[in-house]
Amino acid sequence: MTDEHDLEPGAEPAARAPDPGAAEAIRCADCARSDSLVTDLDPVDRMPIPVEAVAGFPDGVPRANGLDRRAFLRNGVLGLASVYAASKIDWTRAFEAAVAEGASPANQLVMIFLNGGNDCLNTIIPISDYAAYQAARPNLARAQGPSVAGGQVGSTVIPGTGGALAWANVGVAGQGNNNDTRGFDTLWGDGSGGAGSDLAVWPAADYTPANRSHFDSRDYWFAGALQKMATGWLGRWMDAYGSADNPLQAVSIDSSISKQIRTSKAPVSAIRSLNGVEFRVDNVATNLVNTTEQMAPVAAVPVGNGNDGLARSRGTYGLTVQVSRSLRTLAGAPANGGYPQSDLSTRLQLAATLLGANLGVKVVTIDWGSFDTHGNQLASQDPQLTTLSRALAAFQADLTARGVEGRVMTVVFSEFGRRVASNNTGTDHGAGGLMMAMGSSVRGGLRGAHPGLKTLYQGDLAVTTDFRAVYSSVVSEWLGGDPGAVIPGGPFPLGGPLVG
Repeated sequence: MTDEHDLEPGAEPAARAPDPGAAEAIRCADCARSDSLVTDLDPVDRMPIPVEAVAGFPDGVPRANGLDRRAFLRNGVLGLASVYAASKIDWTRAFEAAVAEGASPANQLVMIFLNGGNDCLNTIIPISDYAAYQAARPNLARAQGPSVAGGQVGSTVIPGTGGALAWANVGVAGQGNNNDTRGFDTLWGDGSGGAGSDLAVWPAADYTPANRSHFDSRDYWFAGALQKMATGWLGRWMDAYGSADNPLQAVSIDSSISKQIRTSKAPVSAIRSLNGVEFRVDNVATNLVNTTEQMAPVAAVPVGNGNDGLARSRGTYGLTVQVSRSLRTLAGAPANGGYPQSDLSTRLQLAATLLGANLGVKVVTIDWGSFDTHGNQLASQDPQLTTLSRALAAFQADLTARGVEGRVMTVVFSEFGRRVASNNTGTDHGAGGLMMAMGSSVRGGLRGAHPGLKTLYQGDLAVTTDFRAVYSSVVSEWLGGDPGAVIPGGPFPLGGPLVG
């Protein structure tokens, strides 16, 4: 990290402590919070998501004429979308636009931001420069070969790299690695870019010159420009090519919209969760006693004539059971074995539900993790890499089970990499971070050169891919449109197709 970048104007850098990692952790105490969300805008409305909407309105969108809002939501609400737009949008018109767009499914994009600056060098190990890597990180380096139980994490050579690179075993499938049947390695396949090679990797993606500030770097990545802008790169795409009526076209799975999808006019939304409607009994775990299903027979008991109060009560019970069952069916774990338990899995599962609902969802953003590993890096980064590898693979399988995987691309990025040399227990802010794209339509394999450790950029990995080149290809090859209308300062050639 460049010490001065995250200081307040006029502040003096703190004195260097014996443990550099500890000093940087103190200096960056506020950096752990994410700066990805728009906080200076309030939503213009909270739009309910009815059961019928997530099911794709199989009986058609309810018409506004003759229906009040209560009737529109007669079968229950699964969640609320916070709508950000120039003016308030009529719910029915919004859902009509969503269903109309969903009738002709388009390519969809999921952007996953790894908050804090993920360390690429301990995710993908430079085996060809292993001696220099080990010397620079004597306390953090991965071993070559299997991991040692209770000891050093090992690495697995990445096919198609000529033995030059290896995955850290915490992201690789198998017992003693990520303890799953899927991981980065199964997504990667043989790395040829053909069938089964569904993961593209850029091992040193960034911008130059790097300034290593969380706040500036995040703003640049979210804006798709080396300057702060009022709109995000995907927000500008929505303004140019999106819908004027459908706020579900771009969804941040969070409490507010991501800066990436901030627009000047097109409506977008944030959805924190789809919350089921169900009966609960205090201090009784729902995995032991499903009280909602126990209420189902009660709701079905016939009511005699003249007992309108009881009829309404039992009708309400029946509606609760119906909505709860609908949510479990729509957003529940798919038949492919489901997701590992994690907050990232929960968000990806919601993303899969929205992407498969044919509501015109084109972009989903997710902000996850805490990768600012100035100290105690192994204990912090390793379980997150395990979670990420397993959740991504489960997400891919879920999309396949829903029949939409071929039209979804997932891009993973962080605001920068870390320094090549470690401090006592971690690494400080650097350059040349890891960027990945996943999907069966993605041309997988090593898409950007690994710069190696022989020639460094001010102690960091040399940047070999401008992140804006990936963004430009996402626009031109995947979403559709002119990258020049979205990414200023171009063109930014990627050096080969992203898709195909």
